[in-house]
Amino acid sequence: MKLQVFLYGYYNYAQAVADQLAKKFTCKCDTIPPAYQCNEEKLVFVVYEKYGPLEDKLIDWLTQLTPKKVQNIALIEISNKGNEGVDKITEILTKQGVNVCAVKNLLVKRALFSKAKAVAPEQIQEALDFADEQGKANFEFLRKQA
Repeated sequence: MKLQVFLYGYYNYAQAVADQLAKKFTCKCDTIPPAYQCNEEKLVFVVYEKYGPLEDKLIDWLTQLTPKKVQNIALIEISNKGNEGVDKITEILTKQGVNVCAVKNLLVKRALFSKAKAVAPEQIQEALDFADEQGKANFEFLRKQA
């Protein structure tokens, strides 16, 4: 299986979700920027936190992706509104010819001077259900297991 999970964030919200995805698919989970670039991945999950502007490190990594490195990307955004960076990231990836196959928005409120609670277990389950759908859409053997 050519599947990988990447995460970007400071508050460990993305880490909590990405770790569960990697465990579900028994695949590698790496922080952006990773030690190694993607190489002919069929599906990549990018779990990121968006509290403020999109970080240069995340944008730089996204702009290096090509269809040869990644066929499909599924985005999972964790933010105050749940969809703050999706349009910009989709625009970057589409410009490079990379297919954004699906988006999942997780709403985790965070104020300027107060830390939000952890990602709720039901939100992690929503992300896992979303990932399961994307896995089945992209891999025949996962469809057969259902």
